[in-house]
Amino acid sequence: MIEQLVREAKRRILSFMHLIEYKLDKQHVEGLLKNYDPAPVSNKRPQKCESIAFVITRMVRFHGGQTSVLRLGTELAKQGMRVYYLIYKRQSVEEMEYCAKENLAGYRGRFMSFGDYLKESGKKRIENVDFVCATSWDTVSFAKKLEDAYKLYFVQDYEPYFYKYGEEFLMCRSTYGQGLHMISLGSWNRDMILKDAEAYSRLNEGGKSGTSIGKSQTYKIDVVDFPYEPREYTQTDPSSDNAKDYSAYRTRKKITIAAYVKFYGKRLPEFIPYMLRNTAKKLKKRGIELEVLYFGEAKTFKAPGGKNLGHLNRTELTELYRKADFGLVASMSNISLVPYEMHASGLPVIEFADGTYTHFLPADSAILTDITKTDIAQELYAAIKDPGKLRKMHESAMDAMKDLSWENTGKQFYEILRTLS
Repeated sequence: MIEQLVREAKRRILSFMHLIEYKLDKQHVEGLLKNYDPAPVSNKRPQKCESIAFVITRMVRFHGGQTSVLRLGTELAKQGMRVYYLIYKRQSVEEMEYCAKENLAGYRGRFMSFGDYLKESGKKRIENVDFVCATSWDTVSFAKKLEDAYKLYFVQDYEPYFYKYGEEFLMCRSTYGQGLHMISLGSWNRDMILKDAEAYSRLNEGGKSGTSIGKSQTYKIDVVDFPYEPREYTQTDPSSDNAKDYSAYRTRKKITIAAYVKFYGKRLPEFIPYMLRNTAKKLKKRGIELEVLYFGEAKTFKAPGGKNLGHLNRTELTELYRKADFGLVASMSNISLVPYEMHASGLPVIEFADGTYTHFLPADSAILTDITKTDIAQELYAAIKDPGKLRKMHESAMDAMKDLSWENTGKQFYEILRTLS
């Protein structure tokens, strides 16, 4: 009798939790649908190349994608453009500016709420911009509201992979075919979008092979380099006490890994702790202690087998990269800035071959593992016993990164705009 009551109580709890989850998802999707505009746009070449407005959901601290938008906007401002950042969710200008400064001190450009910008431009107090640029899939419908501006779409990631297959996945994917001029950060996003376009085309043609695009969807995509900021992350002077001495790894009885984690599934937030716990057990049998320092997510993220340092500013990241012996990142969709920063700091990188790392950087520049491995103990042990390999990894990465910078990427972006006007 008691067991039956317990089973019934569990069933009701699970049913209630399922109902709550459904209602939260329903509320979220209905909020998106209120602003959803799937209509294709017809872009007209702008007469000038003097101003641009980036549309952002909401400004938050420690957001890599928004920091990239700020870096790009700042570089365009250096080219003489007027730059606006338009926030469509409710947020005070003071909070926008505070979060922006936390992400990038010295950024250039003006923050406004999206609604205020529409009012001011409607009253002719602010001159209409030449370009409007969506920065994520949910900002595309808002960018379309600036009818006189040339519509751009700064694609930093293949965003459908952020969601389980369903409404949000499909709405997100549809934005790529709505006629905005896309500028992709690196070529991987472009390849993914065009692969979708080809599949869509074959579907429209009744399953025939071909690469033409369906009439209802148009794709215009340019690519700029995926950069990092070389002035902010550098290898410590070899004569310094903090310099990476790979030869000293041979005798280490303790290895420290700086592991980048996010709640997003594409960052493997459950798999990585599982893999590193198994690694620690195996290394312990060899007399080596494994210390795992997680970073990149709020401190509420509980990662067993390691310590979560939470969100870190640039100074704190620099110290972490100097302290750690290895850095671990899961770039399962478009690559993160983090492995670039680690390489530039001299930190040997562990990445996943299943992801996009080798699309951007040489395979011999990192220790590559994959989702079929439950631990990386052997790879780590072999690496610390072979300092020469670690040096070659660093040299390979730095050679591939030598021409990368936000200044160069900003100039590439500006040239695309300039040739349009």
